[in-house]
Amino acid sequence: MKNYAAEIITIGNEILSGYTINTNASFISQEMLKIGLPVQWVTTISDTADEILFALEKADQRADVTLVTGGLGPTPDDITKNTICNFFDTGLTEDKNVLNHVRNLLKHRGLDMLESNIAQAMVPETATIIPNPIGTAPGLFMRKNEHYFFFMPGVPSEMKRLITEHIIVHIKEGLDLPEVRNHLIRTTGIAESRLYELLRESIEENPDIPIAFLPRHIGVDLRFRLISDDANQIDRYVKFISKVRSLAGKFIFTEQDIELEERLGQLLTEKKLSLSIAESFTGGMISDLITNIPGSSAYLLGSAVTYSNESKMKTLGVLSKTLEQFGAVSEETVTEMVRGIQKYFKADCAIATTGIAGPTGATETKPVGLCYIAARYGEKETVREFHFGTDRIINKRRGATAALEMLRRLLLDIH
Repeated sequence: MKNYAAEIITIGNEILSGYTINTNASFISQEMLKIGLPVQWVTTISDTADEILFALEKADQRADVTLVTGGLGPTPDDITKNTICNFFDTGLTEDKNVLNHVRNLLKHRGLDMLESNIAQAMVPETATIIPNPIGTAPGLFMRKNEHYFFFMPGVPSEMKRLITEHIIVHIKEGLDLPEVRNHLIRTTGIAESRLYELLRESIEENPDIPIAFLPRHIGVDLRFRLISDDANQIDRYVKFISKVRSLAGKFIFTEQDIELEERLGQLLTEKKLSLSIAESFTGGMISDLITNIPGSSAYLLGSAVTYSNESKMKTLGVLSKTLEQFGAVSEETVTEMVRGIQKYFKADCAIATTGIAGPTGATETKPVGLCYIAARYGEKETVREFHFGTDRIINKRRGATAALEMLRRLLLDIH
């Protein structure tokens, strides 16, 4: 079985200038890896004919599949189609199906048909048209000897539809790709270096099974991949994942491609529990994360951003003597906050945060990054002190993550 390789070419001055992040390449790489077609090269070029032609020629020398995004729009800087014709030694022709699609799409949006829109129907004569249901620029599939070339618009939503609904089908039908096994484990509450030390022995025992450590602000993802049909290797792959699962168990919040807030929502739904939230230094970030999940109204009763001492006292019932004696950033205050918000909404569960996000507000005894977080489940309660860094936004994000994770562990009785 041949080992195929793919290349991504991204066309766009806005990406080279740094004003637009190349999320297209990331998405395409992930989708290609799922089907056993690793991307070996990612090339970003300007909207010039010479650069496009050079990139296509280079890709033709080293890749089996080339996926190109950008340059297919109706504006003057979108010159990819003419350059494609040059590279494939063909001409442009009007495709009536594309023209009708553009006309109907614009009519549905209440827009007039312009000359530049009509130009979208001009396509290379030897191209196979890939329908674009949500945009005016069609995708194109072309071959040069045994090399596959796919051209797509740069709009991410349009590109994703073409990849998932059409291009992957073309590739899988045309190439004899190996079977690929991918597995994701998401962890939080442990640094990458400590997680590696925890797993080091098992990793060294399985050097032929790739495992990638992917750190994020909220934790570390572990991605496993096996490209093999050998039964013994598959068995070792499964056992390796099982061993990692047993070693890192309490830090693993999911083995699905979901975030911590969604996993917590699943637990609350399964257990038919309600939640209330009191936030100080996180400023509503926990509530935002929770309400980003569809269906969160089934378990989130309400939240309060009690930023000032007065709001902590009036809304949550924090005692003035507690604030005077221990301060707003203290274990005692956050304990009264979490109890107060649970009582206020009559919720099964509650979360509360207080801290110094920075870069100002620190004292000799309370540095930037200090925070206290509390979680309650019924009468069960846990309170922790954290010391994050000096970046305000990162501190808020880490605090929100820690709060969600504390409640998850409380619900599952993980210590």
